[in-house]
Amino acid sequence: MFIEKKYDRDLINIFIYLIKDCIVNFRAYFIFIYSLFLSASEFYISNSSVGHTHYPHHVFLIIEMFPLPFLFFNLGKIISAISNGFLLFLTIFDSFISYKCKAVTDANIIAVLGTNKNELVSMLHTVNIIVLMISFLSFCCFIYLFYIFGRVNNKSIKISYIILFPLLMNFCYVLTQTLTNKKITRTYDIASRLRFELPGVLGDMLFAILISSHSGDPLYVTPVVRHIVRDPSITRQNGEKIHNIVFVMGESSLATHYGIYGYKSSNTTPVLDKYKEQGKICVIQNSHSAADMTRSSVPMTFSFFSPKQQDTLLSEKNIIELAQDQGYKTFWISSQDGTGPYARNYGYISEFSNYVTRGDLNNTENGIRRAQDDTLLPVIKQKFSDTAPYKLYVIHIYGSHQNYDDKITLQDVKELPQAITYDQSIHHTDRLLGEIMDMAKQELGDYTLIYTSDHGEIVGVGHGIQYGGYDQYNVPFLMYDPSKKYCNISEEFEEKRGYYSSLVNKYILLSMLGYPFSEPEIEKLIPDDIILHSDSKVYDYKSIPQ
Repeated sequence: MFIEKKYDRDLINIFIYLIKDCIVNFRAYFIFIYSLFLSASEFYISNSSVGHTHYPHHVFLIIEMFPLPFLFFNLGKIISAISNGFLLFLTIFDSFISYKCKAVTDANIIAVLGTNKNELVSMLHTVNIIVLMISFLSFCCFIYLFYIFGRVNNKSIKISYIILFPLLMNFCYVLTQTLTNKKITRTYDIASRLRFELPGVLGDMLFAILISSHSGDPLYVTPVVRHIVRDPSITRQNGEKIHNIVFVMGESSLATHYGIYGYKSSNTTPVLDKYKEQGKICVIQNSHSAADMTRSSVPMTFSFFSPKQQDTLLSEKNIIELAQDQGYKTFWISSQDGTGPYARNYGYISEFSNYVTRGDLNNTENGIRRAQDDTLLPVIKQKFSDTAPYKLYVIHIYGSHQNYDDKITLQDVKELPQAITYDQSIHHTDRLLGEIMDMAKQELGDYTLIYTSDHGEIVGVGHGIQYGGYDQYNVPFLMYDPSKKYCNISEEFEEKRGYYSSLVNKYILLSMLGYPFSEPEIEKLIPDDIILHSDSKVYDYKSIPQ
């Protein structure tokens, strides 16, 4: 009996020992495989960074970072769970961005940083709920494994520190070289250089941290200070002035999905079709944006910011200021934000207006909600009744930005039941433009209206994609111009060049404001068909990456 009990205890002890041995071995295997996964992901991410394909120091950086998880696992259970969880999240998120964009640029990361809560929720709705739940549960399982495999091992910590020393030295060297370079002064340039020299998760994280710390950026000076310098292209200011100018800036609108541009799959623009048939609007057939991201394209219309001259945003008077110099009362009404690393470029311009309301500013009392364009209508109607003799209205909408589902209403679905959601969102913009034009006719009487979009859209994918091609540039451009004068200038430019570039927008606006520009003068000011791509490089429009 005693022998049997002893035998049972021995079996139990052996079983426990085997389990512990398996756990110990499984821990070692898990850490090794996890580190390999991170290294493979790091290579993919760094190789997806624009300008880094096959760049040799990728490999060295990956080798240097390989021991990092080993260190985290030997700092205790809680630290292991937190640090490894954070690293895994960054790696997965960065890998997703790399997969979606194919080639990740600085502007892509800034766009992610500029995502507000509403946009985040909207984008999450594009992901299947089951996929989200499985992803969340899987992540929680990994956090649990990070916790149970975490332990304090001083010997392993010392070894990890020694192995990670080259990574630390590399980081210090890059940081020192960047900060001591007298040519690199702006926070953005420092962040961009660090990201270039340390491609992958580490560089992207440093870039995000530096860009988010924007307190010293001139764009964030409060209050906004009016400029003194006027662009040298303005030589006259005694031209004919339009009493009421309405400029509607759309979002993510691809011209080839508009009925007025011959789209047949769905009747996306019944209102604009009617205006076109009656000869009340002119439609420029070949129009493209000069940038594939909002933060660059909108300033090109409302300031002298251009692909090759970006500093003029801060150094010269913008269109809002020039309008005020001509006696115009200015209004900026927007469902978009104007703060944050991404939106500040155009948010800065908006704050020069006599009246400004946005999705993130002065919107509590008037009921404007982010990304809800219909909430702008009561404010537009109210401000259209202003008695000032000369008025400029900038209406910046969310249009067809992803997620398309929350940019439509039941009416759009009812009228286009078989259409894809993107087409329904254009139908919604068409209805919105119709209501704005009806209110303008009723409240303003004498007015001129321009509608275009900040950029196009790769339907179902987005925009700002390095190799996304021309869909993200192809935009609608139309004008309600009873005088036909400004339509003629735009059409003449398109006829001579074979295209209309959004770089022309500012000169059309200036002509309406009493700063006259003829078509030949505009041609001289825009000698080349250039664009500012998402990689912050200037390309000839015919040679964009694709």
